[in-house]
Amino acid sequence: LLSASKVLAKQRMKHTTPATEYDLSQVIGNFAAAANRAVDAVFDCIELHFGHGYLVSNFLSPKLNTRDDRWGGSLENRARLAREVAKRVRDAVGNRTAIIAKLNMADGVAGGFWLDESVPVAQMLEADGALDALELTGGSSFENPMYLFRGEAPVHEMAQMFPKAMRLGFKLTASRFMPSYPFEEAFFLPYARQFREAVDMPLILLGGITKLETARQALDEGFEFVAMGRALLREPDLLRRWQSGDSHGESLCIQCNKCMP
Repeated sequence: LLSASKVLAKQRMKHTTPATEYDLSQVIGNFAAAANRAVDAVFDCIELHFGHGYLVSNFLSPKLNTRDDRWGGSLENRARLAREVAKRVRDAVGNRTAIIAKLNMADGVAGGFWLDESVPVAQMLEADGALDALELTGGSSFENPMYLFRGEAPVHEMAQMFPKAMRLGFKLTASRFMPSYPFEEAFFLPYARQFREAVDMPLILLGGITKLETARQALDEGFEFVAMGRALLREPDLLRRWQSGDSHGESLCIQCNKCMP
């Protein structure tokens, strides 16, 4: 597993491998190659993942990135990978498709990436001009997945995904790795408003949007789009139901999160 620095991946009890300059050049090139394949396959939009503890997010985190080279240290250095990926992908596909990026507003862990740094990174990405929109998210599959999902933590179902020898240990430590957070409609909206004030580029609101009135509120507050995940997984025809004039206007999703594993 590549990462910014050597850290213990608790899920597998193994240390990650710090990426070399060669590794990073390969990763950036792979993003561009993947984008080209997506355009050739006639996809209408490409989303770059700069959140949830994955590699680019890992580099942004002051907790996980302890490098002392041009990829670590200052915020500008830690943001370098995100900016290079976005620019290389734009160079590769030109204006043939829309390019958006999912950016963590907050990692949900002490010492991690937070608004005091994520807002300036959003401004850097806007200034670079490579992206058509930012999708604002939070949490970390690597450190704190429930910060993104909210609602019930599906500990039993997640344990079944591990090798048998690891299941009991996971259940005993799950409350620390997967703490439950109460579900609230549009739970990331207070954070996202600060981005709406800081940048002019299109923004996509994510996080617990299950009601038509919430989507309308987001548009009224200046967000160009809303993102929905679990609500559409539970009810793939939800938007058609809303378009038909259904007065219920709420998803059937109950935030049990058993879709996660």
